[in-house]
Amino acid sequence: MKKLSLVLAALIAALLLCSCSGSKEASSAKAGADSAKSLSQVFEDIKSQVEIKDFNEFTNAKSLDRYYGLTEKDFDDFAGGINSTGTNQEEIVLIKAKDQAGVTEVQKALQNRYDNKMAQNKNYNPKQAEMVSKCKVENFDLYVTMIVSPNAEKITEIFKTDLGL
Repeated sequence: MKKLSLVLAALIAALLLCSCSGSKEASSAKAGADSAKSLSQVFEDIKSQVEIKDFNEFTNAKSLDRYYGLTEKDFDDFAGGINSTGTNQEEIVLIKAKDQAGVTEVQKALQNRYDNKMAQNKNYNPKQAEMVSKCKVENFDLYVTMIVSPNAEKITEIFKTDLGL
């Protein structure tokens, strides 16, 4: 009888320990998902740490359709904008696709825009073409970015840090 009581006590203790650690992991994973920043929050962080002047920010999904041919079926979240001077090619686009098919569409659209920027500036604005050539379209899981800026490395670092990538 004593052995049975000891075995049951050990079993109960083991179950309690397992259920506690499982709850903690589940809570931790849930907290991570809840604490994910929106791309507009990430863009605010970028603007607070990097000088961005003369920018027309994207205010609605129609902006992405206008500049990139993307519709809301392709993405869940977005932020960024385009330099409004017409001569400065600075452009920051942050998009979270809905799924892998959306990633493909978003990446293709941003790459087309990037390629057009290069072609337009190659012969007419060599200084801007040089800046564009140092930048790129990148993919991080469901996130796709096109960061064309003299501060592209710093902006990418902030983006990745804010989203834990």
